[in-house]
Amino acid sequence: MNFKEQVKADIDSVFLNFDEFGEYHVIEGKKVLCIIDNDKLAEINLGKKLGSQMLELVEADILVFARQDDLPENLTPGSQLTFDSKEMIIQHSSVSMGIAELALSQNRMY
Repeated sequence: MNFKEQVKADIDSVFLNFDEFGEYHVIEGKKVLCIIDNDKLAEINLGKKLGSQMLELVEADILVFARQDDLPENLTPGSQLTFDSKEMIIQHSSVSMGIAELALSQNRMY
């Protein structure tokens, strides 16, 4: 097994292991295995309030990790995404080793 195959196997069996960490959510009408990490999101948002440059994220409501292949292709910041029947705005997106990280905020009207 080469490195890419091992990483893919690890994504499926370790990082997105439904029995251990994952839960299903509906993204753009598709059931997707995700990991929600609002603890990390709270650290990032707190870091921004304290002036830290931990990540270039604006405040978001939810931080989602999922397989890149399970998500739509165009995940650019500022675009909208339907997450569990809620219209969300992508504040930040990045991909590393096949895992997408999305910081989402609810599309609110003030």
